[in-house]
Amino acid sequence: MISIFVTNLTEKKLIDGFAGVKYTFKPGEPLEVPIEVAKHVFGYGDENKEPYLARLGWIRTTNDLEDGLAILEKWVFSDKPPEKNHSLSPVVERVPLRAVKQTEGKVRSVA
Repeated sequence: MISIFVTNLTEKKLIDGFAGVKYTFKPGEPLEVPIEVAKHVFGYGDENKEPYLARLGWIRTTNDLEDGLAILEKWVFSDKPPEKNHSLSPVVERVPLRAVKQTEGKVRSVA
């Protein structure tokens, strides 16, 4: 059996089933599932995601397709388990921009 790790990066848990087994996808926790489950639930490997998004209740009409795909983009599929204490997506270090505050018609920079 080939398995895949699915990580839910949304704020809501998802409970779904396949072949009589329930799977609970908790936010932020990778779950190892058979690849058939990922295909059945999310359409993993299928170009047309519309029937899967509709079954999950993420879309109601084709007009909602972009919104459903945006939700699906918050799910990570990997053939390897994520490393512990490692971010799932790369974090780019950024220096915050200086805040600009306007008072009495004057603009001043606040560090």
